[in-house]
Amino acid sequence: MDGRERTLGVTDGREPGEKLELICRGTGSGAVEVELRLLAWGEGVGWYPQRTLPLPRDLAQLHALLRRAEAVTGRAASRETSSNVLRFPLPRAASFARPASA
Repeated sequence: MDGRERTLGVTDGREPGEKLELICRGTGSGAVEVELRLLAWGEGVGWYPQRTLPLPRDLAQLHALLRRAEAVTGRAASRETSSNVLRFPLPRAASFARPASA
């Protein structure tokens, strides 16, 4: 894999016309580097890397941090959704009871 890049995945960015791309590349010493790229769309150019962020070798620690961020943003999203929901009173439990057999 010396010097060659391999795309591991692509996902939509925050804004229209943005994507995030995860790539890995082999170095001359045999190590593998992983980068996160912010891609932008340019008319007549197509997708091009706007920013590149080399990721640390300890991807397990990065994964743990991302899971923590996912938990926080998931809770925030559910609060936003729940604030837009009107709560109606539920009928009494007795109204859900089965009718008595005759």
